[in-house]
Amino acid sequence: MKKNWFAKAAASVTCLAMLVGCGSGGSAGANEITINLGAEPPEMDSILTTSSGSMNVLRHCVEGLVSLDANDEAVPGMAESWDVSDDQKTYTFHLRKGAKWSNGEEVTAEDFVFAWNQHFNARTGAPYASTWMTKIAGAEDIYTATAAKVDPDNEKSDYKMAEADIPAYIEEHAGWKAVDKYTFQVTFTGPFQYAVVLMAFPSFFPVNKKAYDAAGGNNNYGTDADKLAYNGPFTITSWAHEDSIVLEKNPDYWNAENIKLDKITMRMISQENTAINEFNNGSIDMIGLTGDNIAQFENAQGFDDGGAWYLEFNSQEKPYNNAKVRKALTLGVDAQKMVDTIVQNDSKVATTFTPPAVAQGAFTEYCGDIFQHVTNNDYSEAKALLEEGLKEEKLTLAEFSPELLCDDSSAAKQQAEFLQAQLKEHLGVTLNIRQVTYNARLDAMDQGDFEIVFAGWSPDYNDPMTYLDMWVTGNGNNHGKWSNAEYDKIIKEASQIADKEAYYAKLKEAEEILAEECPIGFIYDRQTSYVTSDRLKGVIRTAFQDINLNYAYIEE
Repeated sequence: MKKNWFAKAAASVTCLAMLVGCGSGGSAGANEITINLGAEPPEMDSILTTSSGSMNVLRHCVEGLVSLDANDEAVPGMAESWDVSDDQKTYTFHLRKGAKWSNGEEVTAEDFVFAWNQHFNARTGAPYASTWMTKIAGAEDIYTATAAKVDPDNEKSDYKMAEADIPAYIEEHAGWKAVDKYTFQVTFTGPFQYAVVLMAFPSFFPVNKKAYDAAGGNNNYGTDADKLAYNGPFTITSWAHEDSIVLEKNPDYWNAENIKLDKITMRMISQENTAINEFNNGSIDMIGLTGDNIAQFENAQGFDDGGAWYLEFNSQEKPYNNAKVRKALTLGVDAQKMVDTIVQNDSKVATTFTPPAVAQGAFTEYCGDIFQHVTNNDYSEAKALLEEGLKEEKLTLAEFSPELLCDDSSAAKQQAEFLQAQLKEHLGVTLNIRQVTYNARLDAMDQGDFEIVFAGWSPDYNDPMTYLDMWVTGNGNNHGKWSNAEYDKIIKEASQIADKEAYYAKLKEAEEILAEECPIGFIYDRQTSYVTSDRLKGVIRTAFQDINLNYAYIEE
């Protein structure tokens, strides 16, 4: 998840920034760099992770069938070429011979088969499985058949498939297979334009079974540097939890000659001022910037990372099960003021839930400003809705004291406090703030342990569905457990539409339901700002890669 913000600095700081902009910063070592990752990645298991932090690391040390270039186009990765059937459903990927894992084993088609088998086995708990299963032949049948609906130890349970029967069932139904040692084939349920690009997403990375089993399997793999196998440009040589991850160049990588950096240290500094101080003293080469801090740096850069920031409501708890309450709390926030005074970069107030970076803005333009009624700052309407909704839930305003869950970073704290002040000023609501670590916030969301959470999402692939299908009933990323049968129907129908205009028209219907029901409260589409030392060149930052240092280099 996957995939930040503030205004003018004091004169003394500005003077310092002028020096920084002229070339300070930079870690020791001719081919070594240090960047700030910001937070501890929850895990490095490509099967389980939804964390943008984890994916930022994984893309440097594990490679899938394809990679993405600087323009987010698919280029050969572990597959040196591929063929597409006449009906555009079956893709045959031809793997490189001689590519190796860090444990010495050769990368083969069976590594992809194993990873995909684990991913679509519901008992693995892969959050993305419910998202991808309708696109890949056999995946939905496998997921449904392996789902543990109730306690397997209960003799009255609906846990129908024995564990021992799962491998044979998957082999029989899977729409993916190893044709031979170096040929991996996948059949999709229908043709869609971003099928190859999707293969660059970490969910579809290979996993070496020997390394997976040696690490302890599910929920243990990828939890430490020695519990992961690498086939990408770098390997993790050190993982000091809550402090740093060290990547070193992989000499066995098939394209090692084009990897210029020898070592990348990724720090986990959540407090932005601390990261800035370290950048200024030369110990870090790249940091993220938010709000006031952006103005300190003459060479600060920004890019539309395709991220959206929103309030997600726990629809399983009163009064957040009530759409009027959810909508009122959304209407009670002046999103434009938040962007102007807190975020303070080129972030934009959301006009659709799908950010404009997705689909090159075509879908956003097609939809128009469907959130106009949500973002018109009509606080009288918000107050009336809140009163009605609370009354329906047999609550008074005096009894209503919601809790907002957010990260413990300085940027998250400032934004949470802004939301707190807004709801107090406009609705008379006392909002309590619960700050936890990034990982703890993700865990709380997975467990449904929240009332309202300030959260963000970054796109996984270049299509509006990367945002819209996550709100389908039962989707692993629908943490608030909102459910709407009409919405589910629309998303399913859309997935079968080949015509682009008809497809967009159907997805616009989905956006309109989200705007009316507000299972999430739309705030803004994110612009990410960062600064690099003058010596660091070749950094790729896009909506679909976030941070790519695979072709970065040092220029002294």
